[in-house]
Amino acid sequence: MKVTLKFILIILLYTVTSCDLKLQKPYEFEPEVKPYNAYANQTVWEWLQTQKTPEATPGVTPVLSLTKFDYLIEAIEYTGLQEEFNRKTDKRTFFLLNNAAFAGTNRIFNALGATATTIGLPAVRALNKARLTTLLKYHIIDQYITQIDPLYVIGANYFFQTLNEGDTGKMLLRRTDRWAIQVNPAVVAPLTTTRKGVNVSNHNLIYANGIAHVLPDYARNVAF
Repeated sequence: MKVTLKFILIILLYTVTSCDLKLQKPYEFEPEVKPYNAYANQTVWEWLQTQKTPEATPGVTPVLSLTKFDYLIEAIEYTGLQEEFNRKTDKRTFFLLNNAAFAGTNRIFNALGATATTIGLPAVRALNKARLTTLLKYHIIDQYITQIDPLYVIGANYFFQTLNEGDTGKMLLRRTDRWAIQVNPAVVAPLTTTRKGVNVSNHNLIYANGIAHVLPDYARNVAF
């Protein structure tokens, strides 16, 4: 009887005290990647025209913002690839190279042979056109890729064919547990030991002709 009474008292005490506990809020995962930025009424090429470094003083060449796309616009025009960025019937993935991808240390200008004294918009047209064309086409995939679809499994390797043919045109994508995309993050066949990796800095820009992710550096499988 004493055991039973003691047990009842314990149950009553637990019931009273537990009533004072507040309901715990459900955990809500906050990804580091913003879901989408929509520019569905524009093609990538049309949107790029709005992404040049503004002139602080009219008629004076500005210091180019590293997050704008002045060099990429010039490179597309120089190589004649405007249509690849402007066809509304396409549903492609574009890895857009901002100014930092061109002018930073060991970036595109260095990789394609430009010297420090020639860095600037005119330097784009001094680059080897064939090599620059190959580099730009490596950053386009003829498939629509968000950081979830089709990258469903965190940390898994997903290979895609860029506009460059063969194994040299293969690109490896991975998704992190924070929903960010990594480009060529490791040497996994058919990637070579000369591969160059980079993390996407801005995801999911939606356009009339596909989706884009911004890169602050260029990627490669083999040297261009």
